[in-house]
Amino acid sequence: MAIGSPRRRLLVAAAFLLPNLLGFVAFTAGPLFGSLWMSFTDLSLTKHNEYSQTPVQFVAFANYAAILSGAESERFWSYLGNTLYLMIGIPLGIAGSLGLALLITAKLTPTRPASRLKLAAVAAAIGVCATLAVWILTSPEVVSADDATITSAYADLSAYEVARLRGLAATLAMALVSGLAVAGVAFGSVFFRTAFYLPSLLAGVPMFLLWKTLYRPEGGLVNATLRPVVDVAFEMGQIIPQVAWQGTAIGLWLAVGVVVVRGLVAGVQKLMERDAGAAAFIARIFMLGTLAAVALGLGVVCWELPAHAAASISDGRSGFDTPEWLVSATWAKPALVIMGVWLGVGGANMLLYIAGLSNIPPELYEAADIDGAAGWQRFVNVTWPQLAPTTFFIVIMSTIGGLQGGFEQALIMTGGLYDTTVLTYYIYNLAFTDQFQLGMASAVAWVMFAMIFAMTLVNYRLGNGMTNE
Repeated sequence: MAIGSPRRRLLVAAAFLLPNLLGFVAFTAGPLFGSLWMSFTDLSLTKHNEYSQTPVQFVAFANYAAILSGAESERFWSYLGNTLYLMIGIPLGIAGSLGLALLITAKLTPTRPASRLKLAAVAAAIGVCATLAVWILTSPEVVSADDATITSAYADLSAYEVARLRGLAATLAMALVSGLAVAGVAFGSVFFRTAFYLPSLLAGVPMFLLWKTLYRPEGGLVNATLRPVVDVAFEMGQIIPQVAWQGTAIGLWLAVGVVVVRGLVAGVQKLMERDAGAAAFIARIFMLGTLAAVALGLGVVCWELPAHAAASISDGRSGFDTPEWLVSATWAKPALVIMGVWLGVGGANMLLYIAGLSNIPPELYEAADIDGAAGWQRFVNVTWPQLAPTTFFIVIMSTIGGLQGGFEQALIMTGGLYDTTVLTYYIYNLAFTDQFQLGMASAVAWVMFAMIFAMTLVNYRLGNGMTNE
């Protein structure tokens, strides 16, 4: 039963909504329209402040012209390219999240507690043996404890101490992996779901500082792990003739090329015969494209390896140099992409895919089994199309986040150096550092908004067709 007149109820409802409306106007709508107004002016804190009597001039679209084709266009398009480059890892992160979701929902561990306990005991025994093996194999017996040779990568540490620390790190890493395996077997998918989601809780400044330490060219864990691999590659580049390496590269390219062409032809035929929808065709293209990219990269490495080994010897070096992560224009952006993929796998995307997988009707899989579909065919024709709405949402949110992201990484890990400045860091520099050009920064922000809006519309049109299949 309603109490009071409609007018009174309206006033009561408005009173409850008023704090939220005031907050929206003060902290969202107000700054939004304020930045839109500033984008049409030459507002700069160095020219327009209480100590100068220079009035703010309305410049219409001059800021936008300067950004797109004027004085600021070179920097804007360069920083936009950096932003798009860092978004390369988004599809890999989405694919990794889907893979983790499929593994977690596959129910690979036993469902009975007694069976899980027995399997956990077996995993613990294997983990102890593996840890002891690593400890024995990495013991620094090959280096004398009296060797006082100081390595440049680790100041004040002898060669023996460096070998001992590396062996201890390898042993601890194996013990950690073994412990995770035992916990995963004992607790099942709940443990793995929690473990894969933890990086998203730690994302931010602490995680970037951790990765900055890992990426140290001298003494960082990443290069310490890559060092044995690089040394083996250098030795193989000298031993195996160049003709063999080039033949391997050509054979790899031809084999993968045949697989890709046959896969594309089969996908087009199924699409034209309506045996598969657009979602299945896109999944096939993505998988074939990933395979082609990996094969192309491995082939290039095989082709160039002997030449690089010979060049290193001619330069007087005894091996390949490890990458100079974050301190060179060649490796800074790939380092950020690798970190982005690691942070993107799991987290919220994985949970969304788990929810999507749980909502797929079992009847569809039963029908697929009756039709003889298994493995990849089940995934392409049943799982992937049913996950189209989830993928559509993840792609849109990841695209928006990618265009808006990169600021913390550039600020904390590289300082914007080595060609890692992105659009958000560019806006920050224009508005809040030595330039203080609020008008120009606002124009860049609104141009970025227009690009995000356009990409969202494109994704919506494409994704909406996929979800309605």
